[in-house]
Amino acid sequence: MSELRTYADAWVTATASLQQLVASLSPADFERPTDCPGWSVLDVLAHLAALERELATGEQPANVQPIEGRGPAAWWTEAGVTERRGRQPAEVLAEYREMVARRAADLAERLPDDPGGKPERTPGAVAWDNRTLLRNRVLDTWVHEQDIRRATDHPGGLTGAPAEIVEGIFSAAWPFVLAKRAAAPAGTRIGVVLDGRRSDYVVSADGRGRQLDPAEADVPDDPEGIDDADAVISLNREALTILGAGRRTPDDLPDTALLSLTGDLDLAGRVLAGLNVTP
Repeated sequence: MSELRTYADAWVTATASLQQLVASLSPADFERPTDCPGWSVLDVLAHLAALERELATGEQPANVQPIEGRGPAAWWTEAGVTERRGRQPAEVLAEYREMVARRAADLAERLPDDPGGKPERTPGAVAWDNRTLLRNRVLDTWVHEQDIRRATDHPGGLTGAPAEIVEGIFSAAWPFVLAKRAAAPAGTRIGVVLDGRRSDYVVSADGRGRQLDPAEADVPDDPEGIDDADAVISLNREALTILGAGRRTPDDLPDTALLSLTGDLDLAGRVLAGLNVTP
């Protein structure tokens, strides 16, 4: 299966799961605040409906207004949400379903064959290639499903292809975060234990972060042990998602999002603070 087909299929899976979740919510659930500042559950659904409408039809949000302290992408995003305020949840869900169905049918018939090629449309006309667009549709859809699940106390959906793709996106950021955002010096090494699976990262002499080959890493028998690492960060997929998407701080994770730190706590804290990599 091609890379783009993998992303397209995972997006279809994510949209189906989100629709099933939203259809099960009560009227009060749609009014609940989410971890997206200023957005209710219905606002999150409105954002997704607006974005899929643009990708399916080319129709962009009307009346885009500048927002102090935020860039044009945020203006565009908020406009799509604002113009749907006052609509009933069933109406917004129906719009989302219709646009997703149109997009899915189009991708089934005309899936691009060049990952690096230019898409016909991107959200807000950002300069993405086909790979980035389709991958980020999985990311956006699945992460927002998790936003809704946390807000309405409907846990789940943390396994399957969309979850694995998002995990890969966030996990790929560890070397950059360690070397650049945490400003760790050459030779610094951290271990990351994700759901019991450990990977190690080090800052090379050129100041760049890289993942160590498993044979090179020589990790201790206890995955959470220090050994040659300066710090070890242990977490589950839920915690990685919340932190990678910039939804909460490590101190404000829900009880189900497990996180523990060993070794140089200052270093681990700087790494976690820089993990927000949502595009």
